[in-house]
Amino acid sequence: MGSFITPGFLKQQAEQRTGDAAMLSERYDKYFHSVLSGVSPDVTTEDESDVPLFKRRTPRPFRPSNSRPDQLLAGLGFNVHVQAVSLSILQDGNAAIPAAVYHSVTHGAPADHARGFGGIKGTDSGENGARGGLRRLETKRLELAKEVDDNISGLINAVGEFFKMRAHTAAIRQQSGLKPSRHIPPNVQAVSYYRSRITASTQKLHSLTWDVAVRRGNCFSQALGIAVTSYLASLSDGGPGWRFANLWAKHGYLITFEGLLSAVGKELGMIEDASTAVEMLRMVSVVLVSDDSNNNDGSAGSTSRQRIPVPFSPFVKWVYLIYLTPNGSGSKTQYRLDVGLDPSYYQNRVPAPLKGGAAVRFFPVLFQMGVDIRQWGANTGRSVTTQIKDRAKGGNILSESTSKDAEDVETNGEFGVDLINDGDEEDDDDEAGGVPDNEILVQLNLEAIRKLNLYAHAINPAGAQSPLPTYDQSQAQSLPMHPYLVSLGDTIKSSAGKMDHGILDKAGTVVQRLGGGSTVFCKSGKDRTGMSCTFKQAQFTQRFMKKEANATLEDTHVAGEDVFSISTLNRIHGTRVPICEKNAGESKFAFNALQAKFMPPALVPPSITLASLLKKPET
Repeated sequence: MGSFITPGFLKQQAEQRTGDAAMLSERYDKYFHSVLSGVSPDVTTEDESDVPLFKRRTPRPFRPSNSRPDQLLAGLGFNVHVQAVSLSILQDGNAAIPAAVYHSVTHGAPADHARGFGGIKGTDSGENGARGGLRRLETKRLELAKEVDDNISGLINAVGEFFKMRAHTAAIRQQSGLKPSRHIPPNVQAVSYYRSRITASTQKLHSLTWDVAVRRGNCFSQALGIAVTSYLASLSDGGPGWRFANLWAKHGYLITFEGLLSAVGKELGMIEDASTAVEMLRMVSVVLVSDDSNNNDGSAGSTSRQRIPVPFSPFVKWVYLIYLTPNGSGSKTQYRLDVGLDPSYYQNRVPAPLKGGAAVRFFPVLFQMGVDIRQWGANTGRSVTTQIKDRAKGGNILSESTSKDAEDVETNGEFGVDLINDGDEEDDDDEAGGVPDNEILVQLNLEAIRKLNLYAHAINPAGAQSPLPTYDQSQAQSLPMHPYLVSLGDTIKSSAGKMDHGILDKAGTVVQRLGGGSTVFCKSGKDRTGMSCTFKQAQFTQRFMKKEANATLEDTHVAGEDVFSISTLNRIHGTRVPICEKNAGESKFAFNALQAKFMPPALVPPSITLASLLKKPET
């Protein structure tokens, strides 16, 4: 840590880091014990068979969304599901013929919800701006590192100026028989000022560095589990693996995270965490190996003691994460995840380009667009609660129909945050005080389309320019926009200050055309996520039914009313309502009638599936 720290700070950091290390150690022990309990009858865990799923807090294959504040479970992705639609052709007197399959992974935001987004506990992080998610914290860390360097330069200059001044008096002191002084007295104002500044900024930097390190570990762990789920789902029967495996082996597996979070309050912190966690996936390659003693698929170095068994799966037997760069750091860090598969499954159902130790690197991108009442408030520049209060006082901000819903929820002259929460946790009381970031959504989407453009040119070159290596982003900005992405790019450029769901819709279509996988998430992964994935399923179904012989699914135009009709059926009778019960204990989407009015038309839930207008969130 250097010399410019105080004993009190050193003690505080030792306690903090010891506590965090103990938590990580306990987490590993409990996770591993839970895994072993699924493969060995000699290992048992706490019996929670009588505990509803949404109240369970031990490490298990399913983690409910309302467990977000739990430190023990912070390394696990939560509410993760593989959402699939399988279409078959039915003919009289004949068995159904499988025709098409669409996969999407749904999940909650890969963020460090347990540590929160209000700054580092026990420090004045709120005053120096070290709050929020990883994207903001890492920017603040760079600012603090520069501040330390600047203060050190200031101290060096102050010491130099002091010795220059003392040189004028040195001769006089020697003539008087006095020895020249070799130290700097403590009352030199400039030197004392910079020493104090260095100490303060150095301690803030070390506190933030540790917090970022732990936070990165928690977020990366969640994102990695979600990405591997998407990759394996894409290899399932009917998935894109058989058509695009050769491209994956050469250019990487394209995985798009479609976020539905609002850029205000705690959800802004979740966006910032998720953006860094998704970017960290670029460090990971996946190798599929056969789980037999005679395989030659590149899994040398992993032993049965190091492999983590995967219980309850008929095909995935174990996983093993290998740190490939013991001397690397930052962007040079690389991991390889070996996935052991059932030998028969590996032999018959894994595409040839992905065998023989082929390492498929993740190529992750994140598109993000808020689609709820909070994002609407952020776009208008004022909190939703404030605008509703103004309307109740005689203002003219909301539409007449919306105002009637708003007036119905006034209780004793006060509007609580329950009006705008999405319903499954008590810690969402930040809407009124949260400061929106009206630029981050456009910034993230521009970053995502540049990466996607590079990938599109790599696998399907457009124009005379030779394709660049997929992971060489040094010349990405100089590439012309690929024809597949022109419409998406225009939508992003015009999206500032708008709640434009078209960005996510078009991004998902492009990724499907490029043979990638997609995931959809919001804060909890159940309500907004349920609306989005049912829309995507209905759109896929309509495109398949309307597709002409020589056309592609992605180029097939479908009428919005047809998509909305199937979306409504899926939302009422499909799997998403049971997922709500699985996470929150109630078979309803956690929207009320007022919230539904602020959502994009494609995502508006059926009224029969809504929670009541005055219902308080599940705590």
